[in-house]
Amino acid sequence: MHPFYGPSARLLRRPGAADERLGGLVSMAAYLAFWAAALAIARRELDARLPAGAPRRAAGAPDPALVLLRQRFAAGELDEAEFRAMRDVLAETAGHSP
Repeated sequence: MHPFYGPSARLLRRPGAADERLGGLVSMAAYLAFWAAALAIARRELDARLPAGAPRRAAGAPDPALVLLRQRFAAGELDEAEFRAMRDVLAETAGHSP
């Protein structure tokens, strides 16, 4: 028997029991049950904090805000100065320069 299971085997040993392997198996089963429960709880918490359905842009896909801004500029709703100012603000929030 592995030395790790020795203390558990002594605790679980019944007086007069000849088979010490049972204590090791019970200890190993409890160890596996603990980690199964811990992983299930961790996954549940991660799923709750990180929603899987959040929309994500594909690499190289245009920014929808910039597309809308260009459409408004093309429709004449914005003049060039407003377009450039708003484009610069969008670029700053995205973390890159225009």
